[in-house]
Amino acid sequence: MKIRPGEWKVVLLLQLQIFLIIAVLLIAKPAGSALFLARFGSGALPYMFILTALVAGGVSTAYSSALKYYSILQVNLWSIAICIFSLLGFALATAMPGAKDVVAIGLYLWVALFGVLAASQFWLIANLVFDVRQAKRLFGPIGAGAIAGGIVGGYVANIVVKEFGFRPLLFVAGLLLLPTILITIYVWRKHIQGKVPKLARRRKRANLQESPYQIIVGSKHLMLLCGIVSLSVITAKLVDYQFSALALRRFANEEHLTAFFGFWFSTFNVIGLIIQLLFTHRIVKYLGISGALAFLPAGLTLGAVAMFFMPGLNTAIFSRLTDGSLKQSLHRAGVEMLFLPVSREVKGRIKTYIDVFIDSAAGGIGGLLLLLLVDGFGFMPAHISYLVFFLALGWLTCVILIRDEYLTAFRMQLESLVPDNQKKKSLKSKHKEVMDGFLKVLEDRESIDKEQQLLYVLERTESMEGEEFNERIGKLLNHQSERVRARAIRNLTLRHQTNLLDKILPMTSDTSDLVKNAAFEYLVSHFPKTARELIDEQLKHPDPLVSGSTFIALINERNNHRYIASTWDLPGLFQLKVEMLPAIFLAEDRKAWTLVLIRAAGKAPFAVARQFLAEQLESPNDEFRHAAIVAVGESLDERWLLRLIDFLSEAPDRPHARAALVQYGMGLIDLLPTYFRNDEIDIEDIRRLPVVMEGIESEKTVGLLFAMIDKYYPNDLETRIEAIRSLNAMQRDFSDLRIPPGPVYREIAREIKIYRLTLNSLNCQRMLIADCSGELREGRNRLITLLQQRHNNNMNRLFRLLGMRYGATDIIPIYRGMRSEDRSHRISALEFLDNLLDNSLKRMVIPVLEQETAIDHATPPEDGWSNLQYQQFRRILRGRDVRLKLATLHLMGWLEEDRYGKLLELYARADHLKIRNVALRSLELYRRRRLKAV
Repeated sequence: MKIRPGEWKVVLLLQLQIFLIIAVLLIAKPAGSALFLARFGSGALPYMFILTALVAGGVSTAYSSALKYYSILQVNLWSIAICIFSLLGFALATAMPGAKDVVAIGLYLWVALFGVLAASQFWLIANLVFDVRQAKRLFGPIGAGAIAGGIVGGYVANIVVKEFGFRPLLFVAGLLLLPTILITIYVWRKHIQGKVPKLARRRKRANLQESPYQIIVGSKHLMLLCGIVSLSVITAKLVDYQFSALALRRFANEEHLTAFFGFWFSTFNVIGLIIQLLFTHRIVKYLGISGALAFLPAGLTLGAVAMFFMPGLNTAIFSRLTDGSLKQSLHRAGVEMLFLPVSREVKGRIKTYIDVFIDSAAGGIGGLLLLLLVDGFGFMPAHISYLVFFLALGWLTCVILIRDEYLTAFRMQLESLVPDNQKKKSLKSKHKEVMDGFLKVLEDRESIDKEQQLLYVLERTESMEGEEFNERIGKLLNHQSERVRARAIRNLTLRHQTNLLDKILPMTSDTSDLVKNAAFEYLVSHFPKTARELIDEQLKHPDPLVSGSTFIALINERNNHRYIASTWDLPGLFQLKVEMLPAIFLAEDRKAWTLVLIRAAGKAPFAVARQFLAEQLESPNDEFRHAAIVAVGESLDERWLLRLIDFLSEAPDRPHARAALVQYGMGLIDLLPTYFRNDEIDIEDIRRLPVVMEGIESEKTVGLLFAMIDKYYPNDLETRIEAIRSLNAMQRDFSDLRIPPGPVYREIAREIKIYRLTLNSLNCQRMLIADCSGELREGRNRLITLLQQRHNNNMNRLFRLLGMRYGATDIIPIYRGMRSEDRSHRISALEFLDNLLDNSLKRMVIPVLEQETAIDHATPPEDGWSNLQYQQFRRILRGRDVRLKLATLHLMGWLEEDRYGKLLELYARADHLKIRNVALRSLELYRRRRLKAV
């Protein structure tokens, strides 16, 4: 990614600062290593690793204590100052007789501690300057400064030591550190000081009571980060010992050894610079942070295996080359990015602790291991590769595990944006758990008095098989609530319990009509012959709710019982009831009988019932019409389908039409493609169909919804969003239903294309509006408002599609984060998404969304904003969005270029009336303004 306007100055300053720090390190390191090895030999290295760890523990404790009383800037400056004076002190001490041993030990410790402390402080500053998205773009170029410093420092050490000797190296190193103090002060004041609000600083001071150790132990992410850091350091110490020991065998002379180290340390950095400039960003972009971090342990594993078969200095150089070239490039960038999801307060406490104490403690452990292996077990340098191999495998394991923790860290940052219904535990349970819960309600004595709870359980268990329910529901026939008794009878009727005749017959005389009607429905369903006289009496009952209930029950069971069909002339009885309707005196009874006949007609398979139903579907009475719509749905007769679909565009009838259409199930899904091909459904009704289809669980439904998206793209975006919403609903409601990835990917690609075009148009207008005033500014604002609406809808569709691929649990908070006014939420959301997406989608989606977060840094096109605007206007006018066209044509009337006049003349002859009228008005305005200008 390119460095954006406004970022160059701070990037160059930070590059210079890390260049100087690493140059100083690489100037001092060859001198320190050569002097120490010449004085004490490679056998003393393990002891120095341990001593370094002990000293680092003291430094880390002092550093952490200082942060309680002073700012990061103050502690940083004092640390650099101490490093400069101590380095100059070593340079002066080398001239003193008998001081070489002290200088050798002191300079070795200085190099070890400066390498981690100064670099840690620098990257802490860089973490505070940049957010996570900027860091992923800029840490590569900034890190190149570190590698360049390593190259220059190594070669300077090689040249100076040959020409002037050892002592001048330390003076050069001390002087090179002085500019870093000025750079640190400038960067802090310009780019950090105003970022942390007072409230955050107060919170930080409140959190200082918790030690860095406690913070790290309480976070799995930080624990794995420490694991990566410590294992990398231990492994590096073992590899460095191999390299140094085998080099000492080859070069006994101090100056030759210094030159050898200087050459190879610089060579490592040359290769590291190439990796940093050409590969780091690409690897992080396509493989993610964990992929980038895996290269170094994988390379050291390979080096360890090579040492098993080809022991010697050349193999040690390969392992050290892998460590030296990757550690300050790819690996360093990856580790620094692992700190990015950590809050500023926590980062200030734990970063130096990890970089100094954990790093040095790991070095001490490396020293103990070397003592154990070399002095205790007599290992030769080549045999240390066995331990390197296993440590590198453990390191790789930490890298693999931290990917999920890195995602979780960003997920936690967006936790406040997760919808409430996503936070709650899913209500879906396994079938057995549901049944056990229902049985418990039916058995629980305390639940017996809870009428609503019992009614709910009785309704839900109607379709559940199981003998264990029958006895428990049978006991409810004596329940005090008439609603519970009636529902229990209906439940047992559907369960085909035919051994309850003695209990049900007395209930036909119940004081409650609800219970009485339910009892007769049971008798009609199971004992029509036995209860014939009672049924006839019920049919003659004057109350339409009583006699009508029995009449509907007979029609329901007509096809199941030949006795019913042969005993009662139901078509004749239906015709008689219809003919009697006008003669019913009381309006309430007439209304009740009409509703009964409508319900019956939905179940009746004879012509007179269908004719009656067709008349009621066109009734001006809303209640009759709605009852007829529901009855038609129960009939499942396809002749009614198109009429039901027509009702979807009528707001009062829409809920009933939806419920009726859902009952058709796969019958509706099978017929819709034919209706679409023959253009038998209006577009207004098509837009309402996805909400109906989402209730029909089938892969065929999913396929048809995608087909609708394809058929009406890009002409009708409303149908597109409705179909996408319904696919989201199906994914939510039917967890076992498979959403095919191919169509989702295709639709995401289409949305990205629309997204990019809309965003470019929006950015163009935002840039041009700065120089506008009056009517021209008002026209641009109107167009910007419309483009923003289209852009918001586009983003909604895009994230709904992503939700089909990656699940709503993660995508919803990401979407809300991207829409947030809080920049930190937007950055966290984008980084979370970047790590969530697979590579093919990442390459497509992330660059466009990054453009969304960088509107203030929009790069002017090569041919200027005005030419870009003209091309965008032509595209909008060729499109199908009438409102955008009207706003564009209105704005063009206030523009002065000839090419806009020609466009207005063209659209002044358009077929669309509104477009033609607006174009004519804008053309007249355009001509008047041109005449005035003349």
